[in-house]
Amino acid sequence: MAVLGLVLLGGLAGCGGDSGGNVIRVTRNIGGREGFRHHFETWKATFEQANPGWTMELTDLGNADGAQFYKTRIATGDLPEVIMTWQLTNFLADGGNLVPLPDSYYEQFGIPLPTPYEGKRYTSQAGMQIQGIAVNKAMWDDIGVTEPPESWEEWFAAFHKLQEKGYKPLVLGGREWSAAQPLFYALSSDLYDRTVDSGQASWTKRRDAGEVRFATDPIVRQAIETMFYLVDHFVDKGAGSDGYNEEQRDFYGGKGAAWFMGCWMAGDLEPNRVGFDMEYWPVPSMIGRPPVFICTSAMPNGWAVTTSATGEKLDKAMAVMEAFYDPGVYQAFLNGECQFGEAAKVPAKAPQYDWAPAQHLIENMSENLAAYGTTRGFHIALDDMPPPSFHDLMARVMQEIVAGTRDIDRLLQILDDEWESARKGM
Repeated sequence: MAVLGLVLLGGLAGCGGDSGGNVIRVTRNIGGREGFRHHFETWKATFEQANPGWTMELTDLGNADGAQFYKTRIATGDLPEVIMTWQLTNFLADGGNLVPLPDSYYEQFGIPLPTPYEGKRYTSQAGMQIQGIAVNKAMWDDIGVTEPPESWEEWFAAFHKLQEKGYKPLVLGGREWSAAQPLFYALSSDLYDRTVDSGQASWTKRRDAGEVRFATDPIVRQAIETMFYLVDHFVDKGAGSDGYNEEQRDFYGGKGAAWFMGCWMAGDLEPNRVGFDMEYWPVPSMIGRPPVFICTSAMPNGWAVTTSATGEKLDKAMAVMEAFYDPGVYQAFLNGECQFGEAAKVPAKAPQYDWAPAQHLIENMSENLAAYGTTRGFHIALDDMPPPSFHDLMARVMQEIVAGTRDIDRLLQILDDEWESARKGM
């Protein structure tokens, strides 16, 4: 899934657990997501049935990703045996913490071979994940907007109409990683080329070479100004104390017209019995480009086996990775994350829901994905991406804006300084 904030929250299940015995520890960012929990429980049951006497133990990373947790566990030599990698794959591989996967692992399930990193492949390549904007269909129908707005200006005009009707146009929290979403969308949509050209340096590589800076890039400045308008007009004053769970609660509770959130949000409609129709719309452009969805699974990520797994544990960790593609487990994953299948030899191809609003949303998502297409944004390749802390950095800038900061030069300087600091720390 989408990369989350980098500050580890407390209360990790399995934290400090014994790495001995017949136990394979697996990280998963469940938090309050029932679809994610159902996937893990299905995965666990399938593995344990096929491997009597062995247990699959959850380390729940909640609403944080595992960066700080992994660094702590690396320092103590106690990484869980199977971990989610997000955009940390290269960091973990560079440190010698991941076990390479053979090509036969991918071929067994019909998974297109991911681009190797330093000549090796590491991750499960779970499914196709996209990010866009979920909307409450009835509210948008009420203002006469039935197709996705194409620009930020059109979105803002619609937001004003929603306010005139008494609706809350947007749910956004400033406390956690999800604060970054609007800025992440703006930069992914417009700062980076829509089509990857291996012969042309990306903005990321140009930034690393000192050819461009946030402080002097007109698109970044425009993005920050766009965020000023968004926060000043459409974000509640108390948003600084809200996080992902509060956004989810408000949107599923019918209190907001739009939510800037990845496709995984749809996986909780059925378990939570959310009863209204939604649609999933693409990300707008500030510079006249067509709307587009952001694909955040294009580069190698997913789950990987760590070097904590040795001997028989290595065999069982690989069994956990293989159990991921059991048809029932894979269907539970696609349902929970609302992703599209990448494993051609597994019969599960797309999410399937009995709950009508959830099934309607996945059908709309599929139609709009075909109509508008995707961009990788800055998720280009493991050797061509921002520092792993970049999403956290964007969240920090949005938190500053939510708190009232309007010094655009200061915010741009934060982006430059923290980028450089993160590069030095890699």
